[in-house]
Amino acid sequence: MYSIAELETFLAIIKHQGVVNAAKQLRLSPATVSHRLNKLEQHLGTTLLFRDSRTLTLSPAGSTFRERVEHILEALYDAEHEIGARGSAVSGLLRVTMPPWVFSQFVMPNLSQFEQAHPQLALDFLINDQFVNIVEGAQDVAIRVGQLADSGLLARKLCDNHRILCAAPSYITRYGMPDNINELQNHFFVCLPWQREFKLKEPNGRTVHFNAKTRFTISNSDNMTSAALAGHGIAVKSHIAIRDNLKRGELVPIIPGCLESDDAPIWFVRPQHSLKTRKAEAFYEFMKALFENRG
Repeated sequence: MYSIAELETFLAIIKHQGVVNAAKQLRLSPATVSHRLNKLEQHLGTTLLFRDSRTLTLSPAGSTFRERVEHILEALYDAEHEIGARGSAVSGLLRVTMPPWVFSQFVMPNLSQFEQAHPQLALDFLINDQFVNIVEGAQDVAIRVGQLADSGLLARKLCDNHRILCAAPSYITRYGMPDNINELQNHFFVCLPWQREFKLKEPNGRTVHFNAKTRFTISNSDNMTSAALAGHGIAVKSHIAIRDNLKRGELVPIIPGCLESDDAPIWFVRPQHSLKTRKAEAFYEFMKALFENRG
């Protein structure tokens, strides 16, 4: 009979696209990983993976077997999570990617609580505003903001959120408050490099494409907020990210409701074909508590 370790190794080879990469992630030798796969194929009497020096492809039998294995292991992990079959301590390494503002405003101030609750769990953070393919990037989970266009992701909403245009009072004093979207053409924006073009909504519901006029762009959402606070221009920001700034009057809304697509929920996502592990669930519960009642 094949072992759980062999099943986990089989899925790791698929996820990381090869024996060598899987061995690195599992902290095993390539020979051990290859041996486990060979034993599994011998037991089943079929080829699960077609592999050469460059590519790895699931056989028809391998594709069917993968689906069954994922369900079996996930059910097993769920059962272990409920009864604590692996003990009370959550351990291992969890790779997480998220935007800078989520990390700096929510995670970092509360990280010590998570560390105290799970001292044997190591976290590897990839902090980035750019889209990160969590499958190709070998990330276990991601925190995403906005409407999800990704296929192959399992998503759970952490909270509701929406985007707004905003600026500092010092900017408004210098350049004036725009009353409609046509007047935005005369204003400067601070934005992420890939955020210069977006859609605006006129009062009659008509959608117009808008190209923001910028003096500079910034590839970090935290620094973009700092630039807006310093009066360098109008910014498109998640409301939840600047809620305290709005309350203190450090930023003011610009033409509320003018963004064509302002709905931007906060999501906890993981790959469709990854397994729900105790470490991922522990981090989900942590993030869920951070965003509770914040939408």
